[in-house]
Amino acid sequence: MENNETFEYGQVKISDDVVIIIAGIATSEVKGVSTTRTGVTEGITGLFSKNTYSKGIKVEINENTVVLDIFINVEYGNKINEVAKNVQMKVKQEIETMTDLTVASVNVHVLNIVQEKEKQKELPETEIITD
Repeated sequence: MENNETFEYGQVKISDDVVIIIAGIATSEVKGVSTTRTGVTEGITGLFSKNTYSKGIKVEINENTVVLDIFINVEYGNKINEVAKNVQMKVKQEIETMTDLTVASVNVHVLNIVQEKEKQKELPETEIITD
């Protein structure tokens, strides 16, 4: 579904994918949200990887109102409720600022807790080149 708004010189259409990408980038910027992969559900794997911000986010747009479901992993040692609340506030602010849509709700689903050791396992190994 696309959001349509008519202006003096024509229409502006905002696709669901644009809203999803904004939400993904905003979520990845919140302290405590892990960018590691999870094997919980195939559709949720690769949460917020470098290549795509759209995995782990569902969006529904009706008229000019947005409802989001965001699936995250939280880094161990962070307060889960605080991280979820920060995701909600950041996503709402970014979507409303960038699109003029009204965010009715941001539902945050915490799938996993990730320790620092697990995060490092997910990082690709880099080659060291010496002369």
